[in-house]
Amino acid sequence: MKFIFGSVVGRKFQKVSHKIAKVRCTKKEEHIVLENMHEPIIDIETWNKAQEKLNGYTKTKDRKYDHPLKGFVYCMECGNKATLRCREEKRKNGTVWRATYFICSKRNNYSGLCDCKQISANLIEKAVNETIKDEIKKIDLSEKEIKQIYEQAEKEAKSKSNLLQTKLQELNQTLKNIENTIEEIYQDKINKIIQIEDFKTVYEKKQKERNKILKEIKEIEKGLEEKNQKSQKVNFKEIKQIANEFLKMEKTNKMILEKLIEKIEFDKEKNIKIKFIFQKYPNAGMK
Repeated sequence: MKFIFGSVVGRKFQKVSHKIAKVRCTKKEEHIVLENMHEPIIDIETWNKAQEKLNGYTKTKDRKYDHPLKGFVYCMECGNKATLRCREEKRKNGTVWRATYFICSKRNNYSGLCDCKQISANLIEKAVNETIKDEIKKIDLSEKEIKQIYEQAEKEAKSKSNLLQTKLQELNQTLKNIENTIEEIYQDKINKIIQIEDFKTVYEKKQKERNKILKEIKEIEKGLEEKNQKSQKVNFKEIKQIANEFLKMEKTNKMILEKLIEKIEFDKEKNIKIKFIFQKYPNAGMK
């Protein structure tokens, strides 16, 4: 346990499973924080100055490996985003052997026992290229039809955004209520209305509820941001041009993929499912 400003921070590590000895580092929002539990070692001004100095040494990690499909691939078994991994081995003849693959992030960081392991990036890329080419060949639309499709898409996107905004408001209100409750029980502890053990029990429960709400808020805000980005990236006047550009491509291009693909999923049997943006609209001429 670590002491900061008279606080106790627990649950920084968690056992993956009772069946194995591995542990994982928990996320910050999963930590259990009990504030004002003892007299602080240093004052908050000294702490902030020290943190500012330490943060000044922080360096952004350069990503050694990248792939145009990164960010599109998900695990079909548990729904988590897949992590890009790369292995390299130097052969005796001096050549370098490299294997790039995607693995379920839940399995990769031991945060859960997902059955889905890994799949070659080349296998997914091949399936994507072949499928997109087959689907694009089926598209034969006039500008009027394309305009109608995207007007409908914008209408649906606006409706979904409104639902997300409503949900976000509800969560923020719930969060405010929880924080008010935490403040009330803290004052009860200070005024010795409740015992310290009762305070700890209630505080931990409310802190878990608060962390859960914060996680949901973050996911909704991310969803709203992604919807705004997609609405800016895709334009009905460009759809035919995008299709033609892709058919001419020799190498997979991430910018083109962002306008065509919504999600790629793979299961433990290495079956691949590709969800296209334009497949959501039946009038788009897709079979």
